[in-house]
Amino acid sequence: MRPNFACLAACSLLLCASAALAADHPWQITTADGESSIAFGVLAQPQLEVVRTDSGAADSQDIFLRRLRLIVSGQIAKKFSFFVDTDSPNLGKGTPIGTKVEDRIYIQDAQFTYSFLPQLQVDAGMLMIAQSHNSCQSAATLLGVDYGPYAFVASEPVGSRVGRDYGAQARGHLFNQHFEYRIGVFQGSRAKTSSNPGTSNGFRYTGRAVWYPFEAETGFFYTGTTLGTRKILAIGASFDHQMEYNAYSVDAFYDWPVRSGDGITLQAAFTHFDGGTTCPLLPKENIWFFEGGYYSRATKLGPFVQLSNRLFSNSETADLKKYVGGIAYWPSGHRFNVKFGVGRSLGNPLTEAWQFVLQAQAFVF
Repeated sequence: MRPNFACLAACSLLLCASAALAADHPWQITTADGESSIAFGVLAQPQLEVVRTDSGAADSQDIFLRRLRLIVSGQIAKKFSFFVDTDSPNLGKGTPIGTKVEDRIYIQDAQFTYSFLPQLQVDAGMLMIAQSHNSCQSAATLLGVDYGPYAFVASEPVGSRVGRDYGAQARGHLFNQHFEYRIGVFQGSRAKTSSNPGTSNGFRYTGRAVWYPFEAETGFFYTGTTLGTRKILAIGASFDHQMEYNAYSVDAFYDWPVRSGDGITLQAAFTHFDGGTTCPLLPKENIWFFEGGYYSRATKLGPFVQLSNRLFSNSETADLKKYVGGIAYWPSGHRFNVKFGVGRSLGNPLTEAWQFVLQAQAFVF
């Protein structure tokens, strides 16, 4: 079956209305001495989604808010800052039982940072785990419509939410900002151990190292694309460990200006997961991810592609694949844009489908 493209065109007008939310600067209050401040922001992503399964058993069409985030950050003292945001994901989207996702709002990030030096910063709170470049990107700077479809497959089995977990980490940049490190300890799964049911699991330990031959990304969240404004090559490796659970990844991110203000963005990643007895719901598997796009400064248009494979070690489990292609219109960069994507999911006969997505973004912060 084909999606209703008349509906897609009509809804684009509604989605573009969200541009009114985009402002030139975040709302900010600063103390008289200038040492403390608080800023407010919002991220809204209204979306039209049409899914047509090969079987016809799970077709759907929805107009909803993919993300609605309220953001607050601030500087409490010269070296102490914080970042907190909420989320209401898929707000208004239809459920399999015929209702809509509503009345759901929660803390998405709660990050408190003390900056000793550029070489050493300590974060504590509910933090995004840097399992790979893609899984630690800001949702407001994504190249395509969304993250890779398997970017957060470990979240539920490990007891975290959308890649976040409670804990603390040290991070910093060394050697003239050419090297980044992150070392953290987190709650992880708090289930009782199988060997001693009276004792909870040990903590979760994570680490990441990135080499930047040119410009470095120095913020907590990585970018999905800078739209040709920076010269970034990031080559990274990460590990994630809790008792019998192990994951490791290697990735590369390339974002570079070309011609007269155009930009090219490429990234690739390989991640291996093995939940072991600690996270039995996470099978042993390998995930491959690739994303690429081009930005034209003259037209503000940018085509993008995203390829993802989830390969299970158990030969009885069907491997999953998803391929996405589309185009974005960037009239105001990440502050306001509109993206159209077509996705194809393969592997599981029950979920093999075509997906058509039209999404607008309004972001001020």
